[in-house]
Amino acid sequence: MESIPCERYKRKVNINDMKEIIDILTKVGAILVNGHFVGTSGLHFDTYINKDFLYPHTEETSHICKIFAEKYKDADIETVVGPALGGIILSQWVARYLSEIYGKEVFGVYTEKTLDGRQVFTRGYEKYVKNNKRVLVVEDIITTGGSILKVIKTVKDAGGNIIGVCAMVNKNKDIKKDVFEVPFDALSDLYIPSYIAENCPLCKAGIPINTDVGHGKKYLDRK
Repeated sequence: MESIPCERYKRKVNINDMKEIIDILTKVGAILVNGHFVGTSGLHFDTYINKDFLYPHTEETSHICKIFAEKYKDADIETVVGPALGGIILSQWVARYLSEIYGKEVFGVYTEKTLDGRQVFTRGYEKYVKNNKRVLVVEDIITTGGSILKVIKTVKDAGGNIIGVCAMVNKNKDIKKDVFEVPFDALSDLYIPSYIAENCPLCKAGIPINTDVGHGKKYLDRK
């Protein structure tokens, strides 16, 4: 079985696991191609990964989170943090499987988005990362990395020790292992070219923006 060695904790990213993530997302209809989509960041692209099509499938979601947990089985994680909304589901499942692996409780908490765009702890959840707790930050899709940077800042401000950041899918080839100044990995890569609206070739070609998934409707309403 072919694998790619990773230095930290001597863990391995299994190439079969990478393929399996994409296969699962394809199976549940979460990868939409040959369209014109707008993401949370406002960027435009022709392929969209709709994580909302994954989460209703509990078996597939559970399996992906087990892959997350296996990847960090030697990292002695104490708390898993994800940004709302999708990160709530991931943090819960990953923490559950890590608890199983370690034979002790691992907490699963999340940050919430404020009106000014920050990601912050509410509900007293900061207590689960303070005092230098070993934290794993999980995310579903990485496009620009903006949300993850906000979560990292919040965890650090609360006194957490970030052992790793891991995404289900990294869409951006410019997001490298050291870009967040903490160890970063992804379970799979699906690099998708993205464009600002002014330079979008899809717009110039007159391809209609999808208003059913993503943020296309909000984008058009603002125009």
